[in-house]
Amino acid sequence: MKKRILLIGYPEIELGLAAEHFAAAGETVATDRTQTFTPGGALSYAGVAVTRLGGEAILCGTVGADNHGRELLGFYKELGMDTRFVQTVKTAETPISVYLSAEGGQAAYRHTALCGSITPDLVEDAFTTEPDAVYVSMDIPADACLCAAALAREKKIPAFFDGEDIAEDFPLERLGDVSLIALSPQMTVRYTGIAPRDAQSNLRAAVELSKTVKAKTYVFKFGVGGAFAYKGNFSYYVPYVEYADPRFTKLLIPAMILENLRSAKSVRALRYASTVIARAAARGDAPLSSIPSETDVLRYILEHEVEL
Repeated sequence: MKKRILLIGYPEIELGLAAEHFAAAGETVATDRTQTFTPGGALSYAGVAVTRLGGEAILCGTVGADNHGRELLGFYKELGMDTRFVQTVKTAETPISVYLSAEGGQAAYRHTALCGSITPDLVEDAFTTEPDAVYVSMDIPADACLCAAALAREKKIPAFFDGEDIAEDFPLERLGDVSLIALSPQMTVRYTGIAPRDAQSNLRAAVELSKTVKAKTYVFKFGVGGAFAYKGNFSYYVPYVEYADPRFTKLLIPAMILENLRSAKSVRALRYASTVIARAAARGDAPLSSIPSETDVLRYILEHEVEL
């Protein structure tokens, strides 16, 4: 039976643009390269990852009452996701994130039109689906995030919190006990005062973070380069792949959740997730369409004798 994962976060439309180089001050860069509109945001990446990797995705989020919102809902439904708790906000537009790729990297610009629209009531309604685990993108309002943490503890289900885009004023000390919390290096510095650069500083930062929030596993996400994880009695680092689209890091926690539910081993879950990211990056397509299937990942693991 498929594991049912409740995914809470914001869906967006991604506008992809490409240019030969980034514009300097006062410069206009002309390009004839194709622009693309695709589903995006934490909810889209988590939903597609869970679905393609063998789970059942239950979505909780908001869209605007416009064509983009309808396109997102149609996309999710076509893939078989449960969209009963994706609420349409009639007074707002669906957010559009712009990703500009050029020589030297990628620049991202995020529209925050619906930030604040996910409420504790919507989260509480979504929990009536009795999921096996919960994923929360911590860019949602703090009260909705704290509600999800409390409900997960009440119902005794594992809860995974992805703080890659966490607000700088998030009251992390109020989160309580969770299964996993992941932070970017910038937010690690914000909440611990320690820059995670090597094994020693990673460990120090994890110990410091554990004084603020109690989690079974602490994860620091280093772009597409890899992740450091700390479990209290041991720590470990797992690489993904170099020079790939940074949006692939959004696959890490959803992939970890599924493997963690299957094996109950967090090290194995992180290694499995790193394999998912590496396989997605190797395809070379747009990030969302590059997410491999469960069969693809297992075949690769067996053929290349990947140690999990």
